[in-house]
Amino acid sequence: MVGPMTNSKSKSTNVCGWFEPCKIISVTKSDGPQGNNKKDWYRYVISQGNDPIVGFRRGTRESVVAAAEGVVFCLNERLIGKPGRVHVNYQKNSTHK
Repeated sequence: MVGPMTNSKSKSTNVCGWFEPCKIISVTKSDGPQGNNKKDWYRYVISQGNDPIVGFRRGTRESVVAAAEGVVFCLNERLIGKPGRVHVNYQKNSTHK
């Protein structure tokens, strides 16, 4: 069993033994990278406690929200583990040498 990290600079919130899940904080219209004259850029902010993740993506607002939701899903899956994940314990069998 893995216990809480004690020397971490990040202060994740631990609620009832589970860490606070990631969530989308905002999706706002943004300028693109320098030299890009396209106007369909968005900036999204994902947060897990006090740790923001900022990303930029081109597309419609709906497609950017969907992409950010995909990122949130993957981050949360890594945080709590995949349901149905099988953990294999390898034990030395005394009958085989």
